[in-house]
Amino acid sequence: MSESPFNGGTLPADDIAADADQRRHRLFATADQLRLAGRGMEALHVLAAEIATSRSGERHRALLLGRLAQIVALEQPTIALAGLREALHLRLDARSRSTVLALVATIAARTGHPDTDALLRDAGTAHAASGDQASARHLAIGRAARSLAHGDLPGAQAVLAALDPDSWAARADAPSIRAERVLVQLGLGRHQDARAATHQPPEATDVSLTGLTALDCLRMVAVGELPEAAALAVTTLSSGSANLSREVRALLVAVIGEVRYRRGEHDDARAILRACLAEDRWPNRTMWTLAFCVAMRDATLSTPAGLLTRVVTDLHRSVRPLLPVPHFGPRLVRAAMAAGDTQAAGRVTELVELVSTRTPVPLWRALADQSRGLRDGDAGALRSAVDQLRTTAARPALADALLDLANCPRTRSGEARDAAHEAAALYARIGAPGDQAIADQRCADLAATPRHRPSMDELPSRGIDALTPAEERVAEMLATGATKKEAARSLFVSFHTVDTQLRSIYHKLGIHNRMQLARAWERAGR
Repeated sequence: MSESPFNGGTLPADDIAADADQRRHRLFATADQLRLAGRGMEALHVLAAEIATSRSGERHRALLLGRLAQIVALEQPTIALAGLREALHLRLDARSRSTVLALVATIAARTGHPDTDALLRDAGTAHAASGDQASARHLAIGRAARSLAHGDLPGAQAVLAALDPDSWAARADAPSIRAERVLVQLGLGRHQDARAATHQPPEATDVSLTGLTALDCLRMVAVGELPEAAALAVTTLSSGSANLSREVRALLVAVIGEVRYRRGEHDDARAILRACLAEDRWPNRTMWTLAFCVAMRDATLSTPAGLLTRVVTDLHRSVRPLLPVPHFGPRLVRAAMAAGDTQAAGRVTELVELVSTRTPVPLWRALADQSRGLRDGDAGALRSAVDQLRTTAARPALADALLDLANCPRTRSGEARDAAHEAAALYARIGAPGDQAIADQRCADLAATPRHRPSMDELPSRGIDALTPAEERVAEMLATGATKKEAARSLFVSFHTVDTQLRSIYHKLGIHNRMQLARAWERAGR
């Protein structure tokens, strides 16, 4: 039996637990109503005040902290930070205080706040004193968020691997853990793993479902499943779910805008993106960075709003927005060069190169080469980007790099025509008729340009230098172990085309089989 706080008598433990449950449900309902009414700070204060005064036991406190974290995730960064800092002024116990400090540090890390390191140290000190499991999880999420902000995906992956979102104790934080893991997989180019991770268990909440749905839409954009991405994004955005956070809405708007631009539906894209351009307050605007990157395709939207300066400044605080769709990095370089802003182009290129150093995977190495090629007009760097992107599932990135190679003034005319034709075919395959029309126009322009007829001294008839760009691609794949069918599938050409090119390769190299091809390729240092 326990003392009742209401009448000085005793009540069964079950009755006290029931009373705590009822009180908690009322508090949750009140907090939800306040949040939906646009009074997020008050919602956070109501929950924090209950945490500070509650004597209903550890389970009650843990559930309150879980709901506090959920509302924080649904709010704008400025509101979430202000509400949590206000909560710290209450008389929280050591364990609750360490969790709130970890939440503050996590939000700061996600937005690239300059005080992130100091806040993480304070949260770590508080956790060491309290030993609370909830603060340990949030501290780990905060440290992973800091790694993501700096482009260190392997570091973030190592921190998140130690967390178990399926454990009973972590159930309130499971959506955040799963979302961060998916973000890491997207940044690493592991799109199949990310796809599998977005499938939710039966007990998933609306919050976790909508967040992972948005990330799945971004995955589809990254791999070229454009019609599917747009359909899912429109359905989710129009669902009217109360648990659709501002950040999720911003991501879905970016997805819809990107697909519409690639389809050539520019007016529709502008209509959905124009409303987000008014957000100019940092750190709230960081939620819209991905949408801003989409708008950079359109000078009529981006130039009057001064988007390039805002995006470059915010990405140097945190590269996190680029991680789900990394090929937006070269897009910014392309837009900066078109605007004549070589300084911005250089800053973005340095940023992409920094990420590729910290996350040395083919996807980021390719994007670093592509960014450098765009900045310097270097056909060799663009060629290297194309070759590396062929090894990834990022088909829109490959198509964009091919078109960049076709547009580079230093690209040989024959290679430029091949690249433009391949880009057009790939855009058609992923459902991007607007981009396909641009590539087709480049094909027409190149066809109308008088071809330079090299002299016999300029045109080798034998050896690897005599291979056409298309033949080089086939030779490289076959020399490194691919079958003709695999080469045809990877290069988006027919088996017959590969077979014909292989006979031409053998003739020019003076060889007769695949083993000789591999040796010739190795001797040439390719």
